[in-house]
Amino acid sequence: MGDDAMIKIQGARQHNLKNLSLEILRNRFVVITGVSGSGKSSLAFDTLYAEGQRRYVESLSAYARQFLDQLEKPDVDFIEGLTPAIAIEQRTSQPNPRSTIATATEIYDYLRILYAALGRPHDPVTGTPLVRHTIKDIVDQLTTHPPGTRLILLAPVAKEKGDTLLGALERYRARGFIRARLDGEIVEIEEIDKKAKPKSADIVIDRLIVREDIRSRLADSLEIARNIAGNHITALVQTPGAENYEPHDFTFHYTNPETGFSLPGLTPKHFSFNSHLGACSACHGLGTRLVPDGELIVPNPDKSLREGGVKTWWTGSKSRKGFHQRAIEDLAKAYAIDLDAPIRSLSGEFTQALLHGDDSFEGLATQATRLLETSKSEVTKRNVRRFMSAKPCPDCQGKRLRDEILSVTLTHRTRPLSIEGFTALSIGEALAWLDGVVLSKAETAYATEVLDEVRKRLGFLHTVGLGYLSLDRSSGTLSGGESQRIRLATQLGAGLAGVLYVLDEPSIGLHQADNEKLIATLKNLRDLGNTVIVVEHDEDTIRAADHLLDIGPGAGENGGELLAQGTPEEVFADPRSITGAYLSGREKIEIPAPTSFPATPCELVVRGAREHNLKNIEVRFPLGRFICVTGLSGSGKSTLVDDIVRRALFRHFYQNKKKPGDHDSLEGLEHIDKAIVIDQAPIGRSPRSNPATYVGVFGPIRDLFSRLPASRTRGYEPGRFSFNVSGGRCETCQGDGLIRIDMHFLSDVYVTCESCQGRRYNRETLDITYRGKSIADVLEMTVEEALAFFQKIPKIRQQLRALRDVGLGYVRLGQSATTLSGGEAQRIKLAAELGKTASGKTVYLLDEPTTGLHFSDIAVLLEVLYRLRDQGNTLIVIEHNLDVIKCADWVIDMGPGGGETGGTVVAEGPPAVIAKSENSLTGRYLKKRLCP
Repeated sequence: MGDDAMIKIQGARQHNLKNLSLEILRNRFVVITGVSGSGKSSLAFDTLYAEGQRRYVESLSAYARQFLDQLEKPDVDFIEGLTPAIAIEQRTSQPNPRSTIATATEIYDYLRILYAALGRPHDPVTGTPLVRHTIKDIVDQLTTHPPGTRLILLAPVAKEKGDTLLGALERYRARGFIRARLDGEIVEIEEIDKKAKPKSADIVIDRLIVREDIRSRLADSLEIARNIAGNHITALVQTPGAENYEPHDFTFHYTNPETGFSLPGLTPKHFSFNSHLGACSACHGLGTRLVPDGELIVPNPDKSLREGGVKTWWTGSKSRKGFHQRAIEDLAKAYAIDLDAPIRSLSGEFTQALLHGDDSFEGLATQATRLLETSKSEVTKRNVRRFMSAKPCPDCQGKRLRDEILSVTLTHRTRPLSIEGFTALSIGEALAWLDGVVLSKAETAYATEVLDEVRKRLGFLHTVGLGYLSLDRSSGTLSGGESQRIRLATQLGAGLAGVLYVLDEPSIGLHQADNEKLIATLKNLRDLGNTVIVVEHDEDTIRAADHLLDIGPGAGENGGELLAQGTPEEVFADPRSITGAYLSGREKIEIPAPTSFPATPCELVVRGAREHNLKNIEVRFPLGRFICVTGLSGSGKSTLVDDIVRRALFRHFYQNKKKPGDHDSLEGLEHIDKAIVIDQAPIGRSPRSNPATYVGVFGPIRDLFSRLPASRTRGYEPGRFSFNVSGGRCETCQGDGLIRIDMHFLSDVYVTCESCQGRRYNRETLDITYRGKSIADVLEMTVEEALAFFQKIPKIRQQLRALRDVGLGYVRLGQSATTLSGGEAQRIKLAAELGKTASGKTVYLLDEPTTGLHFSDIAVLLEVLYRLRDQGNTLIVIEHNLDVIKCADWVIDMGPGGGETGGTVVAEGPPAVIAKSENSLTGRYLKKRLCP
């Protein structure tokens, strides 16, 4: 194989990479693995993709470059053989509320073309099919009359603004038209009495006699008539022997002859909810409108009116709030309501008046709607929105389009659907529905290519395990793994070749049963002639790679080295490879010793769960245990845990605005004192955020420095040692340590601040030292170094020990939050919890915590979860990783399938019970892991 088939990387030093030099075969399926923070993404995304993207952008003009986001030039000597690069990450930007799966995959664009060309419109009120005539239809109909039949084509006179019928007729005469029909009588225009006041007028377009050679002339005349009339024309027909002309009306628009309802010619824009032609006029195509939410106005119905059980948007002076509180109390007195009674017990009549008003009181919900529409104060509008929720638009019922567009369907053998009805189907259902579309021969020739594109894209989505999702699902509600696989399917549909694709853990959110489909999809992408580089920890994906790169040995400064590369078998056999150690069996995650629990534990019980695809189920979560919720993608795990349990807990404890999913009740709350979500979201959006500030250890460190004799002499308070406020920080760089230089059409350049030399603080602050170290020196310490340095200070030691225990001893205290991986951010959050005094009544909710974690990282994560559980807390974890599932105390397996075939509890109990369940697909795979 020649050098031109290689990607050569020389001297890669981006982030923690240790001057890596390597060669990667092109047109291969390459997997990069290693512990969290070892440098995998630094190599794949920040080096290979960034350089490929940078080269593309630099090929553009300087004018074009200034409008594009440009990636930082990677720290690398050179890269050869690099092809155009496309990154498919878990989530790249804030989703557009108008974006759906159908629009993101371009399926909706093809559907708009299909419905505009082949859709059958109906009257939105009566459901009657609308009638439309083409010129060919009219010619065919008129030429069926016997030869010698006389035809007169008429078009209604179109008046301009301020015009009269006679004035309009004079303009037509100037254009060459000779005759008109006035009040039913054919006359020559120039002979019309100037004082006449006709009630109706039509222009005579042509007079013809039916014979064999008439079709061409008739079509031309009809075209002229359509240009004049726009929609409606009349043909007067006198057959041989008949005394009178019979009128025949034709319409070029879709029309209901009985009601007169008319719909203009359809174009793809009419089916777009982003166009005024098709979008619902009330919600402008969003499908939702903000409406007052009674549960937000009365967040706790167990409180009384006097206790402030009713919340309002009035802020500011006490007198203003007091006025509105008195108005509510006056309303209560008018209805003889006890001000000290719980709101829940009050009459429905009073509650109706409170929210929607009566003769003397406007009503809080009514007032909120009015203020949102009429108030000129943005502050008032912002406050009012806090008491509103997005609900389906009442005009379009959340369907986004106008009624007349929703009444357009495609002909089908069993179930004609509108474009909205089609996108409401799941991807699997949509594929099956397309097989029943009925087309004529002419329509088949037109629609075949469009239908093939839709089928192809639906097929790709189904192949990557997303068959359970509906096409109208908002992009903003998708998980990171789902959105990434949708973009992957879109790329497959594009059919590009000669591209470098870089993907970040595409297996996230996939059940073991769906892995084979995903791997086949990645190999199809490769077989098109592309290089596919995947950052991944999934065992099946690693084993399926053509070429494997193992980065390590540790994380952060302890990583950045290439431990092993080659085929999976070669890497597994390499003694330096940590990944190889686990996949070859030399290392493994052990199942912990059984833990004893009460025979009848306290439980958190969800009753009547019906949200999305849940089938009115009852689910019991035994408290004080490590619980895994498992099942196929789309089986209802996230709906149960996130939409119902999390939202209900957050509304109960924190009066959260998001309404819980549809269910009857959540019982057992008296056994819990708080709920906490531990996810992989960044610990801060600003580069100023760092591990020390997040876990709270920086506060005690600043307190320590402020109590030093030198600080007391100078009057320095703890704020002096913060780089976020004026006083102690360097004002040149405002505590950043770097100065950003705007290069306009080139990437921005960051240079070390000359005033503080990158140390963030001014000289006076840096003069204060503890055991020879300034505050800047402390922020440069790793957690391990800081733990040894502050060993004798309990308050600091406790927080640092928690960071070390979650495997982050290598992280620097002042390391920017934006440089931390998702796995590192998650473990920092866990460390913050470990550092707190435990109440033993906390529910921790985690959604796929193994995302981005290597086998060795998972072992550390499990130890942390055990510690939280052993303190008496409850952990509810959505997970597909079998190494985590096998270590759980309790498993709730959802299924049996995804989408409508899911939504029930297939099996529940300890892992060994799940493994024996014949109904559990998870159990089949778990059995192999428990009994290898």
